[in-house]
Amino acid sequence: MKKLLPTLTKLPQVLVSISLGGLLVCGNAMRAIAGGFTQPQGEVFTSVTFRTFESGDFEKLELQGYIEYGLSDDTTLILKVPFQWLEQAGRTNQGVADLEVGGRWRYYQDDNLAASIQGILILPPGYDAKASPALGSGVVGAEVRLPVSQSYKLGKHNGYWTVEAAYRDYFGSQSDELRVFAEVSQDIAKPVALAVQLDFIHPLQDELVFRPEEADTTKLIGQVRWKVLDKTTLIFGGFSNVTGADASGIEVQLWHSFSP
Repeated sequence: MKKLLPTLTKLPQVLVSISLGGLLVCGNAMRAIAGGFTQPQGEVFTSVTFRTFESGDFEKLELQGYIEYGLSDDTTLILKVPFQWLEQAGRTNQGVADLEVGGRWRYYQDDNLAASIQGILILPPGYDAKASPALGSGVVGAEVRLPVSQSYKLGKHNGYWTVEAAYRDYFGSQSDELRVFAEVSQDIAKPVALAVQLDFIHPLQDELVFRPEEADTTKLIGQVRWKVLDKTTLIFGGFSNVTGADASGIEVQLWHSFSP
């Protein structure tokens, strides 16, 4: 599996550059997927993501399913299920990694701005935590996240920004974490939008870091979002670390919303 996608090694930098350039020169971004907003009652948002991660002798491929359900207009339920393929120093492993289940409650909203509080449980599904490489540490965790999002217009084009601060607490031998996430998404011309994200993770107990390649890092992420149907969007993205371990990867996502 090592070097499975050698011809795409420069794609993360290209996508980040394209997205940054587009946001600097350009002005219906989908605020429904911004963290401060919640899904309308009865609405289901689904995302299927394939992503890669490569750092030194460690490589991870991940297929992730993600669902949000609008329990009410101000309360959204959340489920995330990742399946991973890992390789490190010639050893491989695969299986379902830590599940995330929880909800988001929106406590403030006006025409453009929304603020919420989100709670998530991190649940290991029964993998071998002593495997090498391991899918996870096997420790249950919880996260509290405070997202704020605002939609806006730049000329005739819609956009939104999001800022999220989070604290993740593990109830065992894995370092707790401070996390910060920021995003700007800007429509440039129907049906295309560009997005730039910063994703910062800082462990609080260095001696309990689970995977050094993914700890104490800041990712710069660029995405091109193509709205292929009214409620269906295809995303191509890539990332490079700007702090922490030298790492990069690509991702392809499919978003779809519907009312059952």
